[in-house]
Amino acid sequence: MLSHLRQIFTTILFVCLSAATAFAAEWQVERTTKEVMYTVDRENWVSLQRGMAVPNNAWVSTGPRGRLALTRRTERLAIEPKTLAAVITREGLLSRKTEVVQRTGQIAADIEKRSRPHTYVHTPLLAAVVKGRSFTVTVTSRDASVSVDRGLVQVTSFTGGQSTDVGPGQQARVDQAQNIAVAGNGAPSVSSVEPTQAAVPAVGQPSPIGTGLGVSSFSGQTNGDNGSGNGNGDGRGGGDGNGGVKANGGGNGNGAGNGNGGRN
Repeated sequence: MLSHLRQIFTTILFVCLSAATAFAAEWQVERTTKEVMYTVDRENWVSLQRGMAVPNNAWVSTGPRGRLALTRRTERLAIEPKTLAAVITREGLLSRKTEVVQRTGQIAADIEKRSRPHTYVHTPLLAAVVKGRSFTVTVTSRDASVSVDRGLVQVTSFTGGQSTDVGPGQQARVDQAQNIAVAGNGAPSVSSVEPTQAAVPAVGQPSPIGTGLGVSSFSGQTNGDNGSGNGNGDGRGGGDGNGGVKANGGGNGNGAGNGNGGRN
């Protein structure tokens, strides 16, 4: 009897450890170009190479010709030129939550489908709760948008107090006035929700949308240190970007806040 219980306990422990190991998988560089770097301390930038693991909470910056493909088991992120973003993974014993903090640029994602949402995207103008599989988030100085290929993504404006579920072949765009516009096959409906404060400031802005309006932060999902105090160089060599992040010499001057061009 005792040996039988010991065997059951060992099996349960093995399953738990195996699950924890699976959840702890890191994002690996599948493909990259030269103009792609990351930082974990907001001061020093390191070039990403194929096969490297991207540290959790690291900020990634791509230059005008920079492209990066990251994989984690069955999941994939394709980061396009002139993008500034961080990927944050929060681990539980048998659960994992992924947060993408995207200040500018474009990211196409293919995310594992689960029974509950586990991936969140935070931008200066909208927040996305991922309920499905494949989608693309684009952030510019004028607006932010989400288009869905497969699955379902809930898109919410902050102070605009609007929300919509975007399905395959559909798109939602949020402008500077915090209005949601929807398009695509059978355009989704837009509903009213409680206004919230963004957690991510736009490049070149000192604070997120909604600051000082007395509204709560969107779901409290984003770590404040990562969400509002970071930025890259302003296109000048050695220039200070938003949140005191220093770019390493010879910024690319692309207007998107990426100071990673022409580095020494």
